[in-house]
Amino acid sequence: MRRCPACNARLGEAPQCPRCGADLSRMIRCEDLARTWLSVALQTLQAGRADIAANAVRRSLSFKQTPEASLVKGFLIRHQYDTLYRNVRRQHWQAARDALACLVLLQGENEALRRFYELIEYASAAD
Repeated sequence: MRRCPACNARLGEAPQCPRCGADLSRMIRCEDLARTWLSVALQTLQAGRADIAANAVRRSLSFKQTPEASLVKGFLIRHQYDTLYRNVRRQHWQAARDALACLVLLQGENEALRRFYELIEYASAAD
């Protein structure tokens, strides 16, 4: 944080605004937690655990909406859709369900994901 959200004064390293005296320690802590959770998301994504990365990026965004975290979230969404399509094509139903669960976690419930779930349930019952 470079400027005080209350008075727009330039900030130094102190947890209080030098002009208005606002206590910024909680906001600074939120920024630190957002960076930490984004780091966890990137590490777990690199380790191949998109499910954990999805939870971590959501947690990061809950502390602070940053462009970096939004970018990672968008990447995860695209990656999970690719995984979903690949697993449906190969008829790997449990892996498709897992990708779908990750997408619901990242995007919330929506009509398209609900239809994918119905498709997977119908196709897996036919096997």
